[in-house]
Amino acid sequence: MNETTRVNQSEAAPLKIAVLIGSLRSGSFSRKVARALIERASQGVGCEVVEIGELPLYNEDLDRGSPPPAWSDFRAALGKANAVLFVTPEYNRSIPGCLKNALDVGSRPQGKSVFDGVPAGVVSVTPYKLGAFGANHALRQTFSFLNMPVLQQPEAYLGNAADIVDDDGKVKDAGAAKLLDDFMSAFVRWIRVVRTHGQVEQFEAFLEQREKIARDYVNGETASIEAIATRREPATFMSPRGDVQRGANAIVSRYVTDARTFRAGGNTTLEVMQARASGDLAFWTGLQHAEVRTGDSNELTPMTLRITEIFRFEDGGYKLVHRHADVAGPRNA
Repeated sequence: MNETTRVNQSEAAPLKIAVLIGSLRSGSFSRKVARALIERASQGVGCEVVEIGELPLYNEDLDRGSPPPAWSDFRAALGKANAVLFVTPEYNRSIPGCLKNALDVGSRPQGKSVFDGVPAGVVSVTPYKLGAFGANHALRQTFSFLNMPVLQQPEAYLGNAADIVDDDGKVKDAGAAKLLDDFMSAFVRWIRVVRTHGQVEQFEAFLEQREKIARDYVNGETASIEAIATRREPATFMSPRGDVQRGANAIVSRYVTDARTFRAGGNTTLEVMQARASGDLAFWTGLQHAEVRTGDSNELTPMTLRITEIFRFEDGGYKLVHRHADVAGPRNA
């Protein structure tokens, strides 16, 4: 594990923090402080420095064809992060040009910003007395447009940096060490609050989509159920016929096979009795009322299923990892 990356090895990291450093100098105070912050990441949190020094200056013309590979790599790295931690010096009472360029690259093309809705934290560092206050707030000003919810307290302005960190990046000032400890603890809590709130809202919107996907299914259309079915393990399916299917790929095939037993003209609604999203998992349980056409008959057959579905947040969206369905009886029974 190199000095710019730390992932707690005792468990999978549910949180990924991208660290952007506003100074390009290898021995900068900002880089040393960033290293100290990364070392303070709590269990289950992964931090990685995403370098910005090789990003070409933003030019919209370059986004009209194939963007520079450095831009694409940077955007991809930020797209995998749950939060961004900015550690920056102050240049001329503002942020360094390299950091502003990184913000420009990540926020474009229009409508595809990698920063949109992502929680942020700011630590400003200087060898002088003011704690790079100007850079800290100049950076915060950009967040209002980037739509980045930023941690407000504790504020972290680190002045007299030469007295805080040694040449190896170790924090030698007890007061500064406590500030960094408190900051990282608060930042992780902030990420979880923002992330949970956002995912609850996203799951509520997803449940509305889920009903349309169910309608597609009872009309023999498979594309939408294939899109939300996980391709990762573990995955299980307990069918209304009482059998159990295991394995992500096998279950996707089963969904497709079962959907093709239905003919166009069916309809269904979901009666959600309980639903919740927490962390990377979400579920709903309730009834699925349906009228379906099968075989050669044009008549609609009513049925009601008791449903429990569990979803896992993967690759920016909810994926179906478990479905349990059993027949509750005809709709009007």
